Amino acid sequence: MKRNNFRLLIFSILMVLFLSACTDESNPTSSTEDDATSSNEPTPGGTLVRAAIYGDPQNLDPMARSHGTSTSMVTWNIFEPLVRYDAVAGEFKEGNASEWEISSDGLTYSFTLNPDVTFHNGRVVTAEDFKYSIERVMNPKNASPNAGNLQAIKGSKEFMSGDATEVTGIKVMDDTHIEISLDKPDNTFLSVLSLPFTAAVPKEVVEEKGDKFGEEPVGAGPFKFSSWVRGSEIVLEKNADYFAGAPYLDKVVYKVMEDQTARDNSFASRQLDMMVLGDAQYARYKNDPTYGELIVEVPELFTRNLKFNLEKDGPWQDVRVRQAINYAIDRDTIIQTVIQGKAYPAVGVLPSSIQGYNDKVTTYSYDPEKAKSLLEEAGYGDGFTLNILTTSHPAFGLPAVEALSGYLEEVGITVKTEQVDFAAMTDRLNNGDFETAMSSNGGMTHPVEFLSRYFHSKNAGASGNTSHYTNEKVDELLDKASQTTDESEMIALAQEAEEMIVKDAPWWFFNYNKAVIVHQPWVKGLQEMPTDIDYQDLTKVWIDESLK
Repeated sequence: MKRNNFRLLIFSILMVLFLSACTDESNPTSSTEDDATSSNEPTPGGTLVRAAIYGDPQNLDPMARSHGTSTSMVTWNIFEPLVRYDAVAGEFKEGNASEWEISSDGLTYSFTLNPDVTFHNGRVVTAEDFKYSIERVMNPKNASPNAGNLQAIKGSKEFMSGDATEVTGIKVMDDTHIEISLDKPDNTFLSVLSLPFTAAVPKEVVEEKGDKFGEEPVGAGPFKFSSWVRGSEIVLEKNADYFAGAPYLDKVVYKVMEDQTARDNSFASRQLDMMVLGDAQYARYKNDPTYGELIVEVPELFTRNLKFNLEKDGPWQDVRVRQAINYAIDRDTIIQTVIQGKAYPAVGVLPSSIQGYNDKVTTYSYDPEKAKSLLEEAGYGDGFTLNILTTSHPAFGLPAVEALSGYLEEVGITVKTEQVDFAAMTDRLNNGDFETAMSSNGGMTHPVEFLSRYFHSKNAGASGNTSHYTNEKVDELLDKASQTTDESEMIALAQEAEEMIVKDAPWWFFNYNKAVIVHQPWVKGLQEMPTDIDYQDLTKVWIDESLK
């Protein structure tokens, strides 16, 4: 693999992230990994039954849905992007491309495809498939929520506005070589190309299935789609022809189980092999003499928040009101009483496990008198009603909303809640159909990508900035941060942008998640995955049938 200074910058960034995660006291070495190395060699076979706690994905077409957990935890195994990012090792590794090179000016990305990668229908994946698939995401007729993340590609604006029939910055050199050119350097671009929505899809299958492609997807990843019973389960089967070697598991079953009690009962009766733990479960399993040794936990790259819709008229249009709400709520107490301590208080946007985390950002401490004073200055001393859209999630759903409501009532704000499921929440956020909403955002490994996704005006709406936050100075800082090849400058610019975002308060900054999985003793190979603990690399997971 060829190297250059630009790639070295990216590598060094990710190494710092990795080392940071490793030195966090709350991120001990996984006993599971120890087990995997001290037990017998991995053996092929078996079925992994895991819980999908965020409900049924609406669509498994990577173009159609945003990069949310309920979708990506499945599609990441079906589709094969050009490169993959190993969040545990902190490095990029081969995907569909066996080699890649970034030009010294950071404008041109050249990829050599592995000729042994085939779609699940048996056809070899070519460079033309990637051109088709990336343009499919950017085609305005498809209204993909991911299109905004590809605007750095040269010619994207003309294509997305309908003034061009193809993206000039994507060139197919031959079947195994593709070149992507950018208008400006963007040191987050390789991370974008590691996400499922940039993976190749077979054009002939897409055209044959039409809208049903999202229900019967075909990719080139380590697992093939097998079946989907809406509201019940999704089943994947191993891809025996996977270019990197067939996975150990024969089958993966995602059981759609949003109800925590149902998950507990299924796990106790050994019908579930692994599940993400909620706050109430955490202490119980952590202290269990058996399962306490079968827990994997990691500080995830997610920030829970209450976001304001700045396209909607209301008192939150006044920054003093948004700041007042940040001062009015005691997040530390809510974390201890509602979340049982399974989270870290948020001081800003960037979570503690990402490079560039700034614990000295000017944040908001609990100060109800200051909140009242700001509301008085803004003309809302007599209070108002705040409508909050929420889910049932135990950590950032209705229980947290009920807790924060008490604090807001103390400063004169009456809260009305509307609870929806996760699929409806995603649609309402993407469509701007809310006043305020509780959610969890993140999963990106690059601080500039993280901030840009949720606060750059170019990503307003379904591309990530669902608050429709706009600040020209923040845009300028993030653009500069994405283009520089100087690491210290990149971090300084990102932190300056974060300081301005926190001051503008488009979110109430709640907490950074501590993610925890508990598994049965026969499940081996699970990892401390900081991007999202649900994004396990299932090619490494295996079942020790002798322990069942």
